Amino acid sequence: MEQSRDYRKAYDELSEFLAKSHHIVLFGHKGPDGDSVGSTLAMRMLLESLGKSVQVIMAGGMPLNLRWMPGATEILQQGRQDEEIDKALSLSDLIICLDFNALYRIGPLLEERLRASLAQRSIPVLMIDHHPYPSDEFSWQWSCPEAAATCEVLTRLFLSPDERCIRLPEATDSTPLDPTQAEALRAKIATALLTGIITDTGLFNHNSSRPDLYELVAVLLRSGADKDLIVDKINHNHPESRQRLEGYILYEKVVVMPEIQSAYFVLTREEMERFETGAADTDGFVNKPLDIKGINCSAFFRETLDEGVKVSVRSIGDIAVNELCSECFGGGGHKNAAGGEFSQGSISEAVDLFVDYMRRHYLRPSKERKPAMGIPIPKELQEMFN
Repeated sequence: MEQSRDYRKAYDELSEFLAKSHHIVLFGHKGPDGDSVGSTLAMRMLLESLGKSVQVIMAGGMPLNLRWMPGATEILQQGRQDEEIDKALSLSDLIICLDFNALYRIGPLLEERLRASLAQRSIPVLMIDHHPYPSDEFSWQWSCPEAAATCEVLTRLFLSPDERCIRLPEATDSTPLDPTQAEALRAKIATALLTGIITDTGLFNHNSSRPDLYELVAVLLRSGADKDLIVDKINHNHPESRQRLEGYILYEKVVVMPEIQSAYFVLTREEMERFETGAADTDGFVNKPLDIKGINCSAFFRETLDEGVKVSVRSIGDIAVNELCSECFGGGGHKNAAGGEFSQGSISEAVDLFVDYMRRHYLRPSKERKPAMGIPIPKELQEMFN
């Protein structure tokens, strides 16, 4: 499995930090998703096999379709388990950040807590991630923007020397696992890692054309990953309220603008309350308008509890939504999947920023423009809806 990066060197460097640590805290980004949850839980299991004490901390609700993952319900959540978070930070001698590239991505309240703890004593803060443009605020970082997911990065870090399965690190001062225990643990870790790859590629619909990625998936399957379980839990484990909200969005909320290859929709707090749903229930909605022929960019604007606007943008092909989100919403991400926040005005002003950007950069020539439905609407039908 040819790789230009020296993962073995990175593994050795990471192992040096781990050898000196006993109480480790893992952070995932605000708003858990399959890659952040999969990577932190996989790392937790790997570290616990070394005899380490490990806590995972995140801000934001856990999506229902991820709660089945072993250890997901034990993740400490900002605002719900603050005392436990403070205790974990006070005991920690190593921090590892997974699936984000700057500390602000854990959320303002959690970042404040972490920085206050770090101000009291100096401990290493490591970062393992796949997002471009990492911050330089980490003691050590392994940043791989070419990877499809942070779970891919972890899989490569923990490959066995023969590259056929996941390697379980062995501590000299801990009792070795018997073969049955090792096989069961390896399967749990592989399932967590494959979950991150499957979700971050949208079931291999984007950023997933490299042959070596599928070779890595084969390694995870060989290690015991349960692909059928993952797909079933991710796709068939949603509450009824989410399904009704999705139907409402598609029928009443999506605005299609073929002249800029785009569609967008807005969701207010009142609408979320009406359908009895939370932010975690909207995961994946932004991808739906991309199923429309000729639509290569989709944006989702959601009012937040603090009266701000959360922006999620997805694209197909050459539309670089990370640049859009960086310029308009102080965010970033990947070329085809990015996000940001807007707090300088109303949600309609956020939409205007998006539309203006797309008009400036991706306006179709007039001869290529077609009606949203691809067919002209008869005048008498237009009058019925006026």
